Amino acid sequence: MGDSAPSVVVGVDGSKAAVAAARWAVDEAVSRDIPLRLIYVIEPSERQAAGDREGRLATARSALQDARRAVEATGQPAKVEAEILWGKPLASMMEESRSAVMMCVGSIGLNHAAHGVGSLSASLAASALCPVAVIRRPSGRRAAARVGRVTVQADNAGVLRQAFEEARLRHAPLRAIAVARSAGPDDVEAKRAAHALLRRRIARWTRQYPDVPVDSAVVRGTVDEYLAANQEPDQLFVTDARACYDLCGAHNAGDSILATRSSNL
Repeated sequence: MGDSAPSVVVGVDGSKAAVAAARWAVDEAVSRDIPLRLIYVIEPSERQAAGDREGRLATARSALQDARRAVEATGQPAKVEAEILWGKPLASMMEESRSAVMMCVGSIGLNHAAHGVGSLSASLAASALCPVAVIRRPSGRRAAARVGRVTVQADNAGVLRQAFEEARLRHAPLRAIAVARSAGPDDVEAKRAAHALLRRRIARWTRQYPDVPVDSAVVRGTVDEYLAANQEPDQLFVTDARACYDLCGAHNAGDSILATRSSNL
């Protein structure tokens, strides 16, 4: 583990959320011309009979096959690899992140493989050595997870670059937000200053990505309050890995999250 060639890694566990993550990851792999690597992690039990081992292997193979079929159904020329690993899910995925270009997991599914909903995806997103996408399962009858809008808090260069890259790849508009830290709702000067800073921060990127439609907004409160009040079924929120624990876990069920490591502006 961890020594393979660069790839986009998807955590598979048999859930529909994981299948949605696999579909979402296809564009990431194809655009980079690297393999899409499907990983199923089996956690060994202390009392594991031979029959139980074979049954769990059969379950893993079935889940990987379902994910592979979903990827193939997109019609894109993805180079698909699949592997079953034995070990702790978080530790195994962390090791995979050493060589992965990006990791993708479902917003539910692998979450339940850890001890508590949201803990595995949130811990992985906060600690992995590569960007981690936590993909919300599509609502209704739509088969594929898509991106209708990329939203980003414009706090640092690495996060902004990742957000603009995703918006370009997904042919989606981008919204850059800044949180106004003011004394009260009537602090006009604070909001004006926040708008000016936001415009300066995104100016470089709007020049480099002229094909990406961009709008910006200054909001009050916190980022998670903004997301809770502005949930969109196809929204991808791009954030820094150090700030994503609650957003990637059980506190945010409405948006897909892409957590990336980055340097400050």
